[in-house]
Amino acid sequence: MIASHRFSSPFLKPVSERQASGYKDVVKRPMDLTTLKRNLSKGRICTMAQFQRDLMLMFQNAVMYNDSNHHVYHMAVQMQREVLEQIQVLSIWLDQRRDLSSLE
Repeated sequence: MIASHRFSSPFLKPVSERQASGYKDVVKRPMDLTTLKRNLSKGRICTMAQFQRDLMLMFQNAVMYNDSNHHVYHMAVQMQREVLEQIQVLSIWLDQRRDLSSLE
């Protein structure tokens, strides 16, 4: 789902010092999609709220580190907006399923 997003490439792997000088000085809790996937598979993320928290952390790190005129900043903002819309759609769908199953 997210790993195939058109803007996902900057977020796939941890940011290296070579890619972004001083990143670790600015970003105290780095997050990327590979780490997120690993945390899911190892059971470190157990709820939708934890998943959303780490996704939003990833986007906020990009916004915090990059200038507002940088392409990664804009990619993070757009991808965050689209991911939040998808999460909202998924939540509505899950709520409707719960409502239907309670009628049975």
